[in-house]
Amino acid sequence: MIKYLLLITILAGCIPVDAQSDYYMRQARSYQREAEYYTKQAQGYDKEVTYYNRQAQVYLREAEYYSKREKYDQVRSYQRKAKEASDKAESYKRRADNARDKAKSYMRKAENALQNAKK
Repeated sequence: MIKYLLLITILAGCIPVDAQSDYYMRQARSYQREAEYYTKQAQGYDKEVTYYNRQAQVYLREAEYYSKREKYDQVRSYQRKAKEASDKAESYKRRADNARDKAKSYMRKAENALQNAKK
């Protein structure tokens, strides 16, 4: 009878460890999915940065064109548009950097969860 109680106690002690390990594995997968999401988000923001930088270059070329023709209202307009495009590019760059930082954070969390699952 005592042997059975000891066996049941040992088995009961092992079950939460397996459940705990499973919990950490699910948590690690969840963190990994979050990291993937933020990585993709950062890549999308990088595309926006490229787009707005290209737009700024186009607007500056237009400003130069109108400057040669002494149409200074057009020059000011295109310079303003170039500055706005450049500001948007900087904004998206900050967003991309923040998304990358979040992705790194979630990867660290996933790594920690995997280490806890191995314990």
